[in-house]
Amino acid sequence: MNSDNVSSSDKSSSSSSSSSSSFFSSSSSFSKSSYNTIKAKVFIWSDSELKDVYSINYELTWAEQKDNIVTKLLPPLYKLVNKKYKVSNSDLLKMLYGRWRSRHYVSNIIKQGEAQIKRNKRRAMKNSRMHDKKKRRTNMANYLIQNKDKYICQYPEKDLVQILKDSGYHSEKWEETDEDDEDDENDEEVVTKKNSIYIYERWWRSPALQRLLHDRIDPTVELLRKKPPNLKCKRVLDKTETANSATLPKSDEVPQDTMNNLK
Repeated sequence: MNSDNVSSSDKSSSSSSSSSSSFFSSSSSFSKSSYNTIKAKVFIWSDSELKDVYSINYELTWAEQKDNIVTKLLPPLYKLVNKKYKVSNSDLLKMLYGRWRSRHYVSNIIKQGEAQIKRNKRRAMKNSRMHDKKKRRTNMANYLIQNKDKYICQYPEKDLVQILKDSGYHSEKWEETDEDDEDDENDEEVVTKKNSIYIYERWWRSPALQRLLHDRIDPTVELLRKKPPNLKCKRVLDKTETANSATLPKSDEVPQDTMNNLK
């Protein structure tokens, strides 16, 4: 399939998403772990007991088969799932749509040939590394906050949480920000080599944030990697959980020259 056809398919997929948005408007009351557990069960039942009722075609757009999904697959699936869980039709459709969208994307990539498949694999690996980095930094920032680290406490916790939750600040492109851009006249954006990352102007300028991530949080990540695996950091946003009582390294265990970079 040529690029024009793929582009057309992607547009169709996008329009399918819009046309289906009414189904996904209700917010789920499940926790993330509960939602994922139910979703796994939904996929198992869809692929086994209900496979002969209706099987979603991942090469077709969502719009092309939405009516069949709603009228044929959804009613028996709802009945089956609600024997054990309390789930709405909109939640079930959201789960089914999410898997269709992912597999439909992969199907289009395969049609474009081996070169595109390799590029997609590289993209997936890069995203995986970024996700791991984001998770490590979030955990370590939370550890530093809990232990009232004097350097990280200089920054508003609310803003810090927003930054750490934004994947853009952990991407390789943002990490490669030119130092020459620090004196840019535009105080509302930081220009990178290939694209622009917009930072709401408070204390969040690129140099300050990079020093915090690279010179304070990242060294702490490396330090804790060498410690016994007996600590479990509380999530930054989860105010309901209590921190573990495991022995944690003190802030002054981070090299002094690293701390000096933040002064």
